[in-house]
Amino acid sequence: MCTSVMRGVTGLVAGVAGLLSIAPPVAADWLVPAVAANFAWTAFFALVAWRWGLAVWLVSGEILVTTVLCLLQDRLIPAELLAGGASWVAGLVTMTIVAVSLAWPPFAAVLGGLVVAVAHLVGAQAAGVADGGYTGAGINLVQIGATAVLATLLRGAARAADALLSQLRDFEERATVERERRTDERAQNSRMHGSFLATLMVIGAGGIRATSPMLRETASANLAELERIAQTTEPHTAFVALNERIRLVAARADVKVKEHLSPCAVPWFVADAFAEAVAEALANVHRHARTDTAEVRLTTGDTDVRVEVVDHGTGFDHALVPDHRYGIRVSIVDRLESVGGSATVTSDGQGTRVDLRWSP
Repeated sequence: MCTSVMRGVTGLVAGVAGLLSIAPPVAADWLVPAVAANFAWTAFFALVAWRWGLAVWLVSGEILVTTVLCLLQDRLIPAELLAGGASWVAGLVTMTIVAVSLAWPPFAAVLGGLVVAVAHLVGAQAAGVADGGYTGAGINLVQIGATAVLATLLRGAARAADALLSQLRDFEERATVERERRTDERAQNSRMHGSFLATLMVIGAGGIRATSPMLRETASANLAELERIAQTTEPHTAFVALNERIRLVAARADVKVKEHLSPCAVPWFVADAFAEAVAEALANVHRHARTDTAEVRLTTGDTDVRVEVVDHGTGFDHALVPDHRYGIRVSIVDRLESVGGSATVTSDGQGTRVDLRWSP
């Protein structure tokens, strides 16, 4: 998004500067079509980058357009401006180097930047620049190196931030589970206190004989309740309301969530896995899908529990997801598999669907 704005402003300013700087031997027959092509490409690049990001083909097209303009410098820029290094094409060269560094890995970004820098040098020499264009070439090399280093640092910071956010979400979800367990324990203690105390009070008041069948039935029911409570204190048998867990996650999301949640209770560790996966899926919608709405569905069948997170955003290509972006692989797929479930992620130009399933 930021790159699309910067490229749009740079292309607009460069084109206007080119028209204002026309002077012999530059002819309008060459300059006007070149500036028009620059305006058209600038608008197309800014729109596509804003909506779908810096795709490989888009950045490759940026390199091609800038390279062609560089090679035509002798027909587009007066010699005195070329000698001073203040040409409108030079501004486009700098912007292209920045865009390539932000979109591609360091090695590929450096190669792409060198293509533009060499074209700029060749065009300056064809125009007969006094120093042969080597001053501008030196500036371009510094820009290529600096932007590559900066982009590498930014990617490292992004990986660290992703890891920290993942930890924070994990801590938050576990705290929610613990609060729910405490609430359930208090409710169980309250039921136990009420039923058992009522029985003892009736016996103490002489309202029921020791040999009464009713007393045996009441005591049997109370003992069954005790056994059930004892079983649910085991960590892997404590059930929680999955629909409430997902509702809490949706409420904290940075997008508007349409909920279709059927009542469902699952073991707490399964609910934990579902909640983390849904949180990651909604975070991905906010960060990448370029839409502010998503839909979450919870349905139950005879054999499984299913949660779907659907958006109608831009979608993505699995093959283009960088290795350091591990949200789908770890927080969604691996997380469900760790509790015996499964997760599939499908995406195309119409949006993305995350399908989470677990069978008791």
